[in-house]
Amino acid sequence: MTIDTRSILLIGLLSVSLPAIGQVYRWVDEKGTVHYSNSTPPAGAKFTVIDRDAKAGPPSPDSAECYTVRCQGERLEQRLARREASDARYAAERAAATPPRPKGLDFRQYLSLYRGMSEGELLTVAGAPDLLFSDVFASKNYTYMPTSSDPFTTTVTVIGGRVNHIERVRKF
Repeated sequence: MTIDTRSILLIGLLSVSLPAIGQVYRWVDEKGTVHYSNSTPPAGAKFTVIDRDAKAGPPSPDSAECYTVRCQGERLEQRLARREASDARYAAERAAATPPRPKGLDFRQYLSLYRGMSEGELLTVAGAPDLLFSDVFASKNYTYMPTSSDPFTTTVTVIGGRVNHIERVRKF
């Protein structure tokens, strides 16, 4: 039985390449970059040898018993739909927690206010206030905040159901 030169060459190449693929090294250089190589790391580098025959860990619950591209795509669509629903819910919660923009009090409405008018008339003319403060002595302060079209803060004090004091101050 004779061994031709091609067989010898093939056996020689395999014997040389086997040690090269036998170990995989992992190390981190001084800049923090992670390197993987089958050649020996530089001197002084702390390295770990990774088993090249390592088995995969347990599958994630989302991919268990789901091996086809179609199945994985369907699960991805479900995860994306859940994420979009939670993003929409969080956006609605943020919008609900955001205070309403001040509507202010127009100058024409301000001119319609006078001392002695009832609280109901005040709310009819001026509308709901931007801020309402009530104290223990049955007085209420209706505050209308400044806006870009009307740069005045208007505070109306109501005592006993009647307008007692009207104050208008420029804030911008």
